[in-house]
Amino acid sequence: MASLNKVLIVGNLTKKPELRSTKEGSSVSDLRVAVSRTYLTREKEKQEEVCYVDVVVWARQAETCAEYLDKGSAVLVEGSLQQDTWETSAGEKRSKIRIRAQRVQFLSRANRTEPAQSSREAPAENAEPSEDDIPF
Repeated sequence: MASLNKVLIVGNLTKKPELRSTKEGSSVSDLRVAVSRTYLTREKEKQEEVCYVDVVVWARQAETCAEYLDKGSAVLVEGSLQQDTWETSAGEKRSKIRIRAQRVQFLSRANRTEPAQSSREAPAENAEPSEDDIPF
C-alpha cells in the first residue's frame, strides 16, 4: 500500500511562537496558524471559514521562528502530519494531530512596533492638489 504524508499550508500566526528546550537541549517551538478559506454559498453569499492548525518546529529553525515571527506573521509551512497521544492525570487518553514542520518560510513579519511616520504627509482634507501632485 502506498502512502504519502506531506502538508503545505499558508496562513497567519495567531500568537507569538513559544520556544522551549527539551531535556536533551534541543530547541522546539510551537506555532498556531490560522488558515482561511473563502467560498460562496448556494445563495451566492460570501462566507469565510477558518481552520486553526498546530505546528511544531525543531532545532535552529525553531529558534529563528521565535526570534523573527510574531502574532499575525504570514508563513508557509511544509511538513508532515504527526499524531501525539498522552494520558491526562485523570487517566483519560487524548490525542491530537499537528504538523511537524520541515520548512517554515516567512512571508511577512507582523509589526512589532508602530511604523515610522512617513516622510510624505497626507494632504489636509480640504487642500487643493498642487501641480506636483497631479500624476499626468
